[in-house]
Amino acid sequence: MDGKRTLVIGVGNPLRADDGVGVCVAHALAAQPLPKDVAVVDGGTGGLDLLFELEKAERVLLIDAAEMGCVPGEARTFSGHQVAAGSGARFASTHGFGVAEVLALARSVGVEPEVTVLGIEPSEVTYRDSLSETLAARVPEYVELARGLLAPGGEEPDWPHTQSKE
Repeated sequence: MDGKRTLVIGVGNPLRADDGVGVCVAHALAAQPLPKDVAVVDGGTGGLDLLFELEKAERVLLIDAAEMGCVPGEARTFSGHQVAAGSGARFASTHGFGVAEVLALARSVGVEPEVTVLGIEPSEVTYRDSLSETLAARVPEYVELARGLLAPGGEEPDWPHTQSKE
């Protein structure tokens, strides 16, 4: 990530249906023109490797499936501090060392980029190598939301989702 200050990390397991939504959105985003200071990383199933990615950035947009008790497909944004402290959303349910744990560990060792987490409520988390129809149809919307969050000032596009405030 030479010279990149903003990092997008898509997290999830694409072999577990909607658990792979973060990776899917990251790949779709990477296929579009992005500002020169933005890099996109497939974070896979997370783990401690995410800590090394966080060290490289000033600003991070982390995209992952999250069980938030919402309608499947609903997206919410959280600060990294909210997720590390336990936001009420369950991130990384099928990952070994989850997003919340990595963010808490990063903070404890002084790795504190500005982190925004885009959580997307899954419809299905089963053994299947594709997203559910519900989430697959909305990938372009999630990409647009991510692009808005990456824009100067982090402006979010005008579409239904919820932003969780600290």
